[in-house]
Amino acid sequence: MFAFRSKKTTERRTTMAAATTSPEAQKELLLAAKIHEQVGWNWRVDVPLGEFPGVSVDGAGLVVGLDFSEQRELEFDLEFDLAVLAPLTSLQVVNFRNCRRATGDIEVFKGMELTSL
Repeated sequence: MFAFRSKKTTERRTTMAAATTSPEAQKELLLAAKIHEQVGWNWRVDVPLGEFPGVSVDGAGLVVGLDFSEQRELEFDLEFDLAVLAPLTSLQVVNFRNCRRATGDIEVFKGMELTSL
């Protein structure tokens, strides 16, 4: 179940959107969200974004896909605010398997060219 978007979430999305148009900025955003720590993935600053488990990138190195379906089985669902993904404006495909505890408004993806959610 998704909660309503807060004013703070909207402000954060507006502030961060311009900063995520490079692979480096997108990597920083994903690392700061700490989703990988819940999954047990080894996302690191010294690893190229395209080598992050669960992350697909385009020719420019921008995130075009996030896939949580290949993670190790968890005893719990992933917890994060959908708003942390909103600045990934290059995102096209997201598989939210095992993300039933994610919160936020799905509207944060409005305007993106998602082909699968």
